[in-house]
Amino acid sequence: MQDATVPDGGQDKMVRASLECFAPPASSAGEPRKLPGETIALQFNPAELTLVKGASWSRHLVRSAVAAATPEFTGSQPGVLTLQVLLDGTDKGGSVDSRITKLLKWCTPTEDSIDADRPSPPWLVFRWGKFESVSFLSYLRTVEAVFSLFSPQGSPERATCTLVLEEIGLAQRRQNPTSGSPDSRHVHTVIAGDTLPSIVHRHLGGSPAQWREIAEHNNIDDPTRMRVGQRLVLPLGGPDRHPA
Repeated sequence: MQDATVPDGGQDKMVRASLECFAPPASSAGEPRKLPGETIALQFNPAELTLVKGASWSRHLVRSAVAAATPEFTGSQPGVLTLQVLLDGTDKGGSVDSRITKLLKWCTPTEDSIDADRPSPPWLVFRWGKFESVSFLSYLRTVEAVFSLFSPQGSPERATCTLVLEEIGLAQRRQNPTSGSPDSRHVHTVIAGDTLPSIVHRHLGGSPAQWREIAEHNNIDDPTRMRVGQRLVLPLGGPDRHPA
C-alpha cells in the first residue's frame, strides 16, 4: 500500500483514492444520487489493482465444415475491479470495525430500494485522481477482511480488505424518440421451419415482401440460412399481431 498522506502544495502531491457511494435510481430511467457522508477516503492508496473486462462469443459448429466457424459476438461482460484496502486504527483513521461494518452494509439492499420494490445495494465508484479506466458505476460483489492487529480489549486495530467491484451495465440511450415505443421494436427467436416471409406474416401482418427490410436490419446476407435460436429485431411493428 502507498501512503495516501497529501503533502502541502506542489503539483506532485499525492492524491488519495476513495470509494464513492450512490443511491440506486428508483426507476430504470432515473439517475444514481450521491449519498452524503458515505464516501470512504482510503488511508493508503492501493499498491496494485486488477481490472478484468471481457466479451462473450459463441461458435455454431458444423460437422461437415473443414474450418472453424466464425464466432458470433453475443455481448460484453461487466468490468471487474479487484483491490486491497488497508485499514489502520492506530494511524488516526478511526474505528476499523465501523469501516468494515460500512463495507459489509454496502453488500445489502438500501432501505429506499426495498420500499420502492426494487431491492439494490448502493452503487459505488472507485476514484483515484485521473485514473478513469477503473472509475465506473459498480456494486460491491465481495468483501474479504483479514484482521491482523487487535487492542487489549479485543477491538480490531488493523485489517486488510480485498474488495471486488463489478460494473453495473446501464441501458444505452435510444437513438430516436420512437425507438423505445412498444410499436417500434420486437424480437423474434428463430425456430425450425421459420422463413423471413413467414415471420413477417406472423408478427407484422403485412406483405411477405417486407422480409428484405428485416434482412437488411439484421445484416442477413442469406435468408435461407437462418440459425435456430437466432434473435431477429423486427423494427416494422409491435408485439405479436396475428392477422385476423
